[in-house]
This record gives sequence, C-alpha cells and structure tokens, in this order.
Amino acid sequence: MINFTKSSIQFGHKVDDAIKAEIKSTLGIHNIGGMGSYLGLPESLGGSKTKIFSFVRDRLQTRINGWSAKFLSKGGKEVMIKSVAATLPTFVMSCFRLPKTITSKLTSAVARFWWSLNGESRGMHWMAWNKLCNSKMEGGLGFRDVDDFNSALLAKQLWRLISFPDSLFAKVFKGRYFRKSNPTENIKSYSPSDGWRSICLARSLVCKGIIKSRFMGFHLCLGGPMDPGSIPETSKK
Repeated sequence: MINFTKSSIQFGHKVDDAIKAEIKSTLGIHNIGGMGSYLGLPESLGGSKTKIFSFVRDRLQTRINGWSAKFLSKGGKEVMIKSVAATLPTFVMSCFRLPKTITSKLTSAVARFWWSLNGESRGMHWMAWNKLCNSKMEGGLGFRDVDDFNSALLAKQLWRLISFPDSLFAKVFKGRYFRKSNPTENIKSYSPSDGWRSICLARSLVCKGIIKSRFMGFHLCLGGPMDPGSIPETSKK
C-alpha cells in the first residue's frame, strides 16, 4: 500500500503547470518533493556537489571524533578504519561519484585518525597515504583508496545493468538512456541524471576487463584485461 500523504512528486523545470496539475490529480499525490532526503540521500542534486555531499564528510568526522584514539593500538585503529570508516560512505558512493574535494577530505580525516597519538593533534604522517592503501604483500596496510572504491562501486552498478537486463533497475535505465544499444556504448543522452552520469564514469573501468562473446554475451575478466592472443576464437574483446 502507498501512503499518498507521505508521498511526494518532483517535476522538471520545463513541465507546464497544467500538466503538473493533471499528473498530481491522476496519481493522487499533491506534495511537491525535492527538498528532503530518501534513504539518507538528498532528493535533488542541483547546485554545488561539494556542498550537497558535505554531509558524508560530516558524518564520517562525527563518527571518528567519537573514537578515543589514545586508547587504541595501531591494530585497533586498523580494525576501526577498515570495518567502520571505510564502509560508512558505501551507499552514497554506490549511487554517485563524489567530488574530489569530498574524497580528499574523507581521506584526510581517516589519515589524521591513524597518525594521531591523542585524538586531537594531527600527528606526524610518516608515510604517504596512497602507500598505506597498497596491499600488505606490497608493503602497505590494505586501506581502501576512496576514489578507487567509489569507481569500483559504480562499476558494480554498471555490471548489474549488463548482467540482469530484465531487472526493474535495468529496464528503467534502458528505457531512458540506451534503448537500442547496451550500457557499455558511449551514447549521448539528453539531460542525463547524476546517477547515470556517475555510472558512465565507471564505463572505462568495466570495459578494461570485459569480453564480448558471439554466443554467450558479456563476460567479465576479473584478472584484468586479457591478452588478445589468449582470447578463444569464439570470442572477441
């Protein structure tokens, strides 16, 4: 059941008032939305993206400030960063590409918590953060790079569009952006949403490891781009 009193509808700026009134009357929804939030995300993304997504930085900073760094060992800090701090913005980054300003501030907040001795001072940063993001086999600690993690989550959404074409998620995007093609093709669309723009930014990442088979459709090569000489005759890159 749909609660129409709690539901809202949002129109584009080019929709006529007569059409707006007709749609609201047909749907039975008279509240105008766009100014609130849904599942923790803003309904409207108009304006400065840095200002809109600043709540992600504030939320992470509030969580980190609640931890007492002086009572945690390096091992404890590592667990807190990997299990809490790195996963806090996951839902937002699964939907949108965060601005560089926001991702750099997220990285700075986590790095300050890692190097601080008492939770208040900045501490001495003895190693560049990108080196700590390397795997432990490569001399790092396996922390997640925020920008790379954002790209990986968006690439996962693009792969869902390819793998599950009959899902409601795929049907909505296909009807709007790639009716006669597939989501891996670079097709220009009129006034795309911020969600679709973000997914398209991960297209190159997915295409690096994808193989298009003549008979089996799309396959993802998880080990990275394949050598053209190693692709079977029944497939092509």
